[in-house]
Amino acid sequence: MQNIYIENEAKKGFDNWTKEGWEFLLQNSEYKEVAINSLSSILDLYQRVEFKCNSLYYEIFTSSTSGGYVVNVYSNANKNDDGNYLEENIVDGGVCTGNARDAVEFML
Repeated sequence: MQNIYIENEAKKGFDNWTKEGWEFLLQNSEYKEVAINSLSSILDLYQRVEFKCNSLYYEIFTSSTSGGYVVNVYSNANKNDDGNYLEENIVDGGVCTGNARDAVEFML
């Protein structure tokens, strides 16, 4: 199945997509690879990416100590006044020493 909208958004790097938009792509087997590649590119470029998948909220950023990536998974999207996820909502997390793609796939 061809989806012109998805293909055009992929060309633009999915600028301004919401966490729910990423969740749609990640749960759709036809577009999951496009989503993983795009999220990996965003992580490479900005050193941080957030998305939602299977009703969980993912936060991935470059680790300042391990040379890899910190991957945190939260039960909801609640954040403090500084824009950081609340630690009491963390359900899983870890450090991935691989590349950006490995980090995106690490907890999926």
